[in-house]
Amino acid sequence: MRISTSQFHSQGVTSIQRHQEDILKTQLQLSTGKRVNAPGDDPVALSQINALKSTMSTIDQFAKNGDYAKSQLVLEETAIGDSISSIQRARELAIQMSNDTYNASNRAQAAAEVGQIIEQMRNMMNYSNSEGEKIFAGSSVNVEQAFVPDPRNPGYYAYVGSPQSDQTALTTATAVALDVQANYGSRFVQIGFDDNDYLEADDFGDASRVRITDNGSAVFKTDGNSVAVDGVFVTDGPVDNNILNTMVSLKNFLEAGERPPDELILDMDSALENLSFVRAEIGGRQNRIESQYDGGETFKLALEERRMNLEETDIVKGITDLTQQQNALQMAQQVFTRVSEMSLFNYLR
Repeated sequence: MRISTSQFHSQGVTSIQRHQEDILKTQLQLSTGKRVNAPGDDPVALSQINALKSTMSTIDQFAKNGDYAKSQLVLEETAIGDSISSIQRARELAIQMSNDTYNASNRAQAAAEVGQIIEQMRNMMNYSNSEGEKIFAGSSVNVEQAFVPDPRNPGYYAYVGSPQSDQTALTTATAVALDVQANYGSRFVQIGFDDNDYLEADDFGDASRVRITDNGSAVFKTDGNSVAVDGVFVTDGPVDNNILNTMVSLKNFLEAGERPPDELILDMDSALENLSFVRAEIGGRQNRIESQYDGGETFKLALEERRMNLEETDIVKGITDLTQQQNALQMAQQVFTRVSEMSLFNYLR
């Protein structure tokens, strides 16, 4: 078999170039700290790395969603806490003014304070977040008010999703809610992975989502025994059974110099019990956000470890490989030099 001088030369150059490429690749891995720097380095590993990074990015987004949800729940919790304090003060006045030692003048003075409590309660029940969205209007967060003046009963208030709030119902045979969407579900925020993207209006049990608004008619409801129209209690009529209307009834009795009836106190008790339950449920949602965050961070650590094993280079091994490759290059260069001298002309001189 004949081997030409040009073939010797070509093989020697190819060997040197291959070793130089290996050295450059190892130097790049050591400088970047990554084993995979291009698709050609390891296509399978690169695909897995991209999938892991996408999953970790999703977990980070869930954490941000959780922070937003917690900020909204803090607003709701604050509004409910202020409402509870206001109701407790109104209840104290109601019990105090029930005593026959107080006269009509005393009760009129108490009515003025109850009027201020009504304004405070109305502000809390129509509370908005920083984006101007109502937190007690169900899914209709962009309404002007969650509790609007009742067109049928001046001085009283109706939830925006109830038939009592509809102006057009005054002239039509069938009452239609002014904003039907206020009665369907609430706003939810995704805080974890889910096996589907389907969300129902009453999706309370899905741990991957958390509710950040509530239906005001459910939050501020009473047993409905204390709303009085023209001094007559309405237990089953066209008046919303909410705590704001209970306050209005209390104010009307006090302004008339009359002793507040026991029904008022009973309904305030029921409202306090309901608000305390809602506040506890909000605390449960906040705890669920924390649990989802902790679980996400644990999962993220496992994914990060897997990514590092796939993508990052072993510095010690890289330095060892680089030394071996440099030695191999040096040997290839020496061999090429010696082979280049193997010519017949060198023996004819």
